[in-house]
Amino acid sequence: MGHWVYEFSSCPDSRDYQQIADDEEPGDVVLRERLGGLGIVDGFVRESVDDLMMVARFRWVAGGDPSAVAPALLQGS
Repeated sequence: MGHWVYEFSSCPDSRDYQQIADDEEPGDVVLRERLGGLGIVDGFVRESVDDLMMVARFRWVAGGDPSAVAPALLQGS
């Protein structure tokens, strides 16, 4: 079992980036706290998965307070 590469794109406050993940299989959404964000989070929905290369691509949906971002993720997924 290898590691997944998560690719995050379209976040207005940061450039596109990648992250190594230890998950067995990527979920439909990812909620990530911003670095130094004091509880501010960014929410991403999965756009595609390449099982062979173990790459999951996620698109930014919303950012802000977790209570506001979570509903946007559910609607966007």
